[in-house]
Amino acid sequence: MRSLLALVLLAAVAPACLYEHGSGGGGNCVQTEGMPTPPPGGKGAPALAPAPLRNPADLTCTSFGTGCDPACGPCPAFDATAPLPSWGVCGSTCDQLGPTECANDPMCRTVKDADCSLGGNTCITDFLGCFPLDTAEDKSIDCFAADAWNCSRSHQCEAHHSQTQCPVVDASGECARPFATCTPAGITPGACTGPITCGTPPPACPSGTTPGIGGGCFTGACIVSSTCPGQL
Repeated sequence: MRSLLALVLLAAVAPACLYEHGSGGGGNCVQTEGMPTPPPGGKGAPALAPAPLRNPADLTCTSFGTGCDPACGPCPAFDATAPLPSWGVCGSTCDQLGPTECANDPMCRTVKDADCSLGGNTCITDFLGCFPLDTAEDKSIDCFAADAWNCSRSHQCEAHHSQTQCPVVDASGECARPFATCTPAGITPGACTGPITCGTPPPACPSGTTPGIGGGCFTGACIVSSTCPGQL
C-alpha cells in the first residue's frame, strides 16, 4: 500500500510533459524537466498548441498555449477557451513569396523596409517581406489612417517596418521590426521632414506620428515618429 501511495504522489508532482507523435500513430510523453520517466499509460489526446502567429506590431512570431499533454503530468495554467488574435500564421506560403508574387496573391500582404521607403537609407530594394493577411480581413480600411493591425487586414495596404534596431532580438530569437506607417500599395509614404511647397493641408495624424512629406507636399501618410530616421 505504501508503494502504491508513493507512486501516486510521484505522479502528482511529476513535471509537465510535451506530447510528441510517434511514427506508429501513437505518442510519447517527453519531459520538460530532468525527473524520472512518468508512469506508463500517459498517452492520450495531445493538447497541442496552435501555430505561432505573426504579430503585426513588430513582425515577430508569438506562440499561444503550452503544447502540454496533461496525461503526462501537471500542465502550466492555460485558458484554452481564451480567443486567439486574428493575426496571420507564421510559416505560411506567403512567407516564401517575392514582391511580384506577393502583390498578386490576394491572401498575402507586402511589407516594406521603412528605413528605405522613408528616405533614411539607400537600398537596392525596399521589399522587406511577404506575410499572410490577418484572418479578420477588411477591404474597406483606409490604409493611410491604419495602425499596424488594421494595415495587416487589407491586401490593398502596405505596412512599412523599421529594421534599424536589428540585430537586437526578442525572447524568441527573432528580430523585432517596429511598425512605422501604412500606405496604399505602391504609394511611397515620404520622409519625416522636408520643405512644403504646395498648399495641400497635412493629414490629421494621431499623437506620436508625423505627416509624411514628398515632392514638397504631404503624402497622406502618418509615420510613427520614433521610427523616423535618426530617432531609433
